[in-house]
Amino acid sequence: MNTTLQTLIELQKIDLIILDLQQKIVEFPNLIQRLDKQLADHETKLLTMQSRLEDQEKSRRVKELEVEDRAEKIKKYQGQLLEVKTNKEYSALLAEIKGLKTKNSLAEDDILELMESIDRTKKAITETQREVEKEKERSKQVKQAKEAEQVEIQQVLTKEQEKRSQVAAVIEEKILKEYSKLLMLRNEVAVTSVEEGGVCSGCRVALTPQMFAEVKNGDYLHRCPTCFRFLYWSGNSGPYIEEA
Repeated sequence: MNTTLQTLIELQKIDLIILDLQQKIVEFPNLIQRLDKQLADHETKLLTMQSRLEDQEKSRRVKELEVEDRAEKIKKYQGQLLEVKTNKEYSALLAEIKGLKTKNSLAEDDILELMESIDRTKKAITETQREVEKEKERSKQVKQAKEAEQVEIQQVLTKEQEKRSQVAAVIEEKILKEYSKLLMLRNEVAVTSVEEGGVCSGCRVALTPQMFAEVKNGDYLHRCPTCFRFLYWSGNSGPYIEEA
């Protein structure tokens, strides 16, 4: 196989590794952001529950004060029953007392319902607090693991970039420029194989019989007339490259 072609195949292999490593580095901040959002969602849920509990307890206190106030009025009116002079005044006080007692009875029912609701909310808060603590611990562990992984990825990336510089240095400048241009234009695949039947695996277009034969021979550097990728015969020894 043509020496330049062999070098381009090796360069493509390295570039695919570098691309994968760079993608993992780029995805790291997004992962951290997702972890932070998940934790924030749990904390927001807890704050919402705590706010609801405060509202429920406030409503209970208000109703309890109203019951106490009406109870004082009932006591006052009952004392006045002994002092009234007419049946009309007596009946009016009895009606007022009855109305206050009815309101207190309804309010006490509401207070009982609120107390049950408060109890359920407190239990839910306790459970959510446990969830928040678990999420904090999980987020911490994942971040630590991913941070360590990022260090390793960066180390491997540095080595691959050094290797790439060495491989690229032996390629003719004009060919290297064309290769680099193709990387940007052809979804990071500048070197692709020709399959049995003479089909470019990059764009799926068939080559002419003559070009196919020349690519199989491997003595010259050929490019696909349609997608312009550098071509090599898939029967030759070389790395597998995922086409795009």
